[in-house]
Amino acid sequence: MKNNEQLLERIHQLEMKNKALEQAGAFNTLILNGLEAILASSNTDELFKDFFSILQRTISFSAAILVKYNPNTESYSMLKASKENAEKVLPELIAILSIQPNIKNIFELRKLTKWQIDDIFWQQQHSLLTAPVTTNKKQYQLFVFSEKQGAFNQKDVSLLQQFISFTGNTISQFEQKSLQQRQQNIEQTLINSEKMASLGQMAAGVAHEINNPLSYVISNIHNLAHNIQQHTNLIKDLVKPQFQSTRAINERLEHYQFDELTQDTSDILSEMKEGANRVKEIVQSLKLFAHPNQTKIDDINLTSLLENTLRVAWNQIKYNATIERYYCADEIKLIGRTTQLYQVFLNIFINAAQSLSNSVGMIAVTTTQDSYNAYITISDNGCGIPADKLNSIFDPFFTTKPIGKGTGLGLAISRAIIEQHNGKISVQSKPGEGTVFSITLPKNSDLNDEELTIIALKEKNDD
Repeated sequence: MKNNEQLLERIHQLEMKNKALEQAGAFNTLILNGLEAILASSNTDELFKDFFSILQRTISFSAAILVKYNPNTESYSMLKASKENAEKVLPELIAILSIQPNIKNIFELRKLTKWQIDDIFWQQQHSLLTAPVTTNKKQYQLFVFSEKQGAFNQKDVSLLQQFISFTGNTISQFEQKSLQQRQQNIEQTLINSEKMASLGQMAAGVAHEINNPLSYVISNIHNLAHNIQQHTNLIKDLVKPQFQSTRAINERLEHYQFDELTQDTSDILSEMKEGANRVKEIVQSLKLFAHPNQTKIDDINLTSLLENTLRVAWNQIKYNATIERYYCADEIKLIGRTTQLYQVFLNIFINAAQSLSNSVGMIAVTTTQDSYNAYITISDNGCGIPADKLNSIFDPFFTTKPIGKGTGLGLAISRAIIEQHNGKISVQSKPGEGTVFSITLPKNSDLNDEELTIIALKEKNDD
C-alpha cells in the first residue's frame, strides 16, 4: 500500500513537472517568436501587430486590443487592434478599466453592466483576459477576447503575465532605442561642435598664418610691378637708334642694373610662389579638417596627415614649442577617415602646446610600422597630468582646463575615433615631466558605417 502511495505521488510529481515543462516550452516559444519579431520590426506599431499573432499561437483568442493611457489627461486611446471597428467598444473597455485595473480573467462579459454592445461581432465575445502593460515611458492595457465562455484557464493567465512582462520590456527597448538614436544625434552635434570649437579657437591664428604670406605676396606685387616697368623702359631704350652699338647697349644695361634687376625679379617670383603655396597648403589643410563628411574612407599617407595637422595647428604651437619629427623612413599608408584622424591629432597637438603655455618646450612626433600596424607617439615635456586624473582624461566632459577653456570632449572623441578605426590609444604622464600619447592603427582596418559615439563607447569600456 505504501509503495502504491509513493508511486501515485511520483506520478503526480511527474505530471506537475510535465505541465511545468509544457508551460515553460510554450513561454520559450513565445519569447523566441517575440525575439524574431523584434529583429524584423522597425517600429512599435509593427511590433504590436506581430505580438498579436505571436500570442495567438500560444493562447487561443478571437480578438485583441491594446489601448494607451495618457496620465496627463487621464484618458485612454486606441493604439492597436486585431479586428476592425474596435473603436466601437473603446468606451466600454474604459469603463471596465475603472473596475479591473489589474490582470483579470472575466468569464462572462455579458454579466458586466458596463458591457453594452450593439456590434454583432463584439456581442459574440464572452470571455475577456485583460492586463496592464507598463514600459519605461508609457502605460498600456491589453484586452484578449474569446467567443467561448470561461475560455481562459490559469495556464493562459500565467502565460499572459509572462508575455506582458516580456512585451513591456521589449517596448522599453524600443523606447530606449529611440532614446539612443536621439543620444547619437546629440553626440554627433557635440562631436561636430567640438571640431568647430577647435576651428574657432584656431581661426585667429590661421588668419594670421594666412595673412603673413598674403601680405608678402601683395607687397611683392608692387616690387614686381616696378621691376617689370624697368624691364619695359630698358627694352624701349634699346630699340632707339642711339643704342645700336655694343658699347651703348652695355652702358644701358649697366644703367638699369640689368643683372641685379633680373635676379631680383626671379627672387620676387619665387618668394611670391612660396607665399601662395603656403596659403594654399593652410587652406587645403583647414578644408580637409572642416569637411563635414567624416565617414568617407580614404587611403592615407600618415606623414602627410600629421604634417597637414601641424600646419593647421602651427599658430597654436609655434610660440610654445619646437617640433621634433622622427618619421619612419618608409612611407606609411593607412585606410581610414581622414577628417576624423585630423581631429585626433589636432586635439593632441593643441593639448601638448597648452601644457607648455608657461614655457618654451618640445613636442616630438614619432612614427613606426610593422606588417600590420602603424604606431604613432606624440610626446611633450609640459606640465603633465596628475595621477588621480589620468584615468579620467578620456571620459566625456572631463577636463583639467579652467571653466570655459575646454569642453572635455576632445580626448573622448579622439578615443572614439581611434577605437572605431579598430586601433588603440593610451597615455602616460608624470606631473612636471610631460605626457606621451601612444596610438596604434591597423594599416588595413575593416571600417563600418556606424555613427561615431562617445557615451556608449565609454559604457562599453567601463564593462
